[in-house]
Amino acid sequence: MRNTAKALKQFFSDFGMPAYAQNTVPKDVDYPYLTFPLIEPEWNQKTTFYVQGYFRTTSFSLVLEKADAIAGAIGNGVILNMDDGYLVLYPETPLIQTMTETDNNVRSFYINLSLNAYHLAGN
Repeated sequence: MRNTAKALKQFFSDFGMPAYAQNTVPKDVDYPYLTFPLIEPEWNQKTTFYVQGYFRTTSFSLVLEKADAIAGAIGNGVILNMDDGYLVLYPETPLIQTMTETDNNVRSFYINLSLNAYHLAGN
């Protein structure tokens, strides 16, 4: 699981904003940032997965730009190499959704994905 968490954080941190496992976002973090769940499927199964981006802005322009960049990098599927195997992220439908948080200056996106983990459990 540690290698899965590391590979996901590394991939999602490549989009010019910090990425955090869900429920680990520091209380004093500045916007924008990404979150993703820490889940690990069996090696021969896929599981639902997602990434969310949060921005303090009154416009959806930057939100849509980052969502498009991440979805574009995933394409029809992206392989994340690890020392003991690899992960594959695949797009699912609906691919991208936008949301407005209760604070009217916070906008977010949700990218719907699936995750396959091709490595032995515990590595």
